[in-house]
Amino acid sequence: MSKRENVHEEFLVSEFEKLAKEQYFKTSDGAETKILTTKAPKETAIGYTLLLIPGWGTVVPGWEQVLMEATKDFDILYIESREKGSFRPSENKTINDINRLALDVKEIVEHLKIDQNRLVTLTSSFSTLTIADLLGTKKIKPNLNVLIGPVYQLNMPPTTRYLMHIVPNFVITWTEPIWRWWLRKFKSEDPVQAAKYNRVLEESDFKKWRAVAKRVCFIKVWDLYRQIEDTRVIIIGMETDKMHTVELAKSILAVIPKAEYIDMKTNRAAHSGEMIEVIRKLIK
Repeated sequence: MSKRENVHEEFLVSEFEKLAKEQYFKTSDGAETKILTTKAPKETAIGYTLLLIPGWGTVVPGWEQVLMEATKDFDILYIESREKGSFRPSENKTINDINRLALDVKEIVEHLKIDQNRLVTLTSSFSTLTIADLLGTKKIKPNLNVLIGPVYQLNMPPTTRYLMHIVPNFVITWTEPIWRWWLRKFKSEDPVQAAKYNRVLEESDFKKWRAVAKRVCFIKVWDLYRQIEDTRVIIIGMETDKMHTVELAKSILAVIPKAEYIDMKTNRAAHSGEMIEVIRKLIK
């Protein structure tokens, strides 16, 4: 078995999913969003909740090291957004735009009665668009917000940005080899990152991808970033990451008032227990 195949196998089982309580939250538009929650052990709990909103199509095993380290002392709320295979659309027509994705999070946080003064958000790539809306429009006000590899719009192959609007779903499915090639060739820093991206494609639901992508693929959130205030924001850069460049991270850093910057060097480090160690130091 090749090294790449071995790496890929590592992401097929998630210990966090075994530990977590799985439930579906019915949002105000009638759709159902999957959430996973855990409680920290009483003897080690520090009283903070970690809200993790993963990036586009990301599956739980991609965050396994972060989540398992966080379970030691954080309560955890993991939200799967509307492009995920787990999402249950409403019978009524729904506009799955950035505002709706942010409303899902706001409604879940309020329903669970999470103390926002002791809430830490962790977002990555596509989900940083959601946190930009949440913070820029003041839907929530967490204690700390950590943005890994932030973006200002959905990152996707240029031609696909237009295909989403004009071709049927089965044609989009045919483009999967293009996505695999694009991610492997241009957007992966190493086989581990490529393996995570490949599993995303294997478990993807292109109908759901398209329902969200059609609404967000041309949206840029610069103004939302500029409106963030009165909440602490940490931008995480990764020198070797081809998908989320340091230049992009620093350009977003420049428009958020009082934002701070930390470079984790690699995508792998930003998705490891080391990320939780950084967060522990920040909340102290």
